Amino acid sequence: MRLAGVFILALLASAVAGMAAYAAMSLLPNWDDPAGRGLGEAFRFVLTAGYVILGIVLYGLVLWRRDRERRLKRMLYVLFLVPFLVVVLGLLDNGSHNVNWLREGVGLVQMFVPLWTVALAQWLILHIFLSRQSTLAKAAST
Repeated sequence: MRLAGVFILALLASAVAGMAAYAAMSLLPNWDDPAGRGLGEAFRFVLTAGYVILGIVLYGLVLWRRDRERRLKRMLYVLFLVPFLVVVLGLLDNGSHNVNWLREGVGLVQMFVPLWTVALAQWLILHIFLSRQSTLAKAAST
């Protein structure tokens, strides 16, 4: 029951942190036309909300295995690398010719920072819970 409460806390805290990072990244310059800007903002909002769900599901699967700490850290690395898949697929689809790298770099920062914030917030809450749980178990066994 206590683990379920920690998962709910991680879900809510990461959603708040992700949306705060999303709002902060929206202040960066955007060179798209107004219609494209609105669609881009909506896509990033849905992506951040979906990443909250994806992160909590993946972290939940990890906690059922042995050696939770190591697997939790490995899942953090995986969640940090997932946004790069979008970049690689975009480069494969469009190529790298005639790319405005400054504009695309700002777009990458606007996309990556909320996703990384979500993954890090969830990991931090679960890591603190697991480390406290393990120290309590060690203290009880001695």
